Amino acid sequence: MAFTPKACSLFLVVLLGVCIQLNGAQHVPGARCKCPGTIMHTQEIIDDFEIIEKTHYCNTTEIIVTLAEDGARRCLNPVGRKAMFFVNCWNKINKDDKQKKRCLKRKAV
Repeated sequence: MAFTPKACSLFLVVLLGVCIQLNGAQHVPGARCKCPGTIMHTQEIIDDFEIIEKTHYCNTTEIIVTLAEDGARRCLNPVGRKAMFFVNCWNKINKDDKQKKRCLKRKAV
């Protein structure tokens, strides 16, 4: 069974259109966030934190903390007191990873 060049070209154009549509359909705002759920507060000792600002993939700022005890990562609710403390401290140190320990030494009120 042989295809004519015209039929092959038409098939490829349709296939390309379907691929483009499927790729566009995968973009759902908030679907690519690293934090599927958040907590307001943790009593555990925090060893590190990461702040991921809003992007076109995720429409919320994400605050991910690493716990000292077991290295588990938790997502803090961005409107929570501890999360806001980390965001404010992060901005004060001009988003410099080398100075993150300064934020960890301070106590969130």
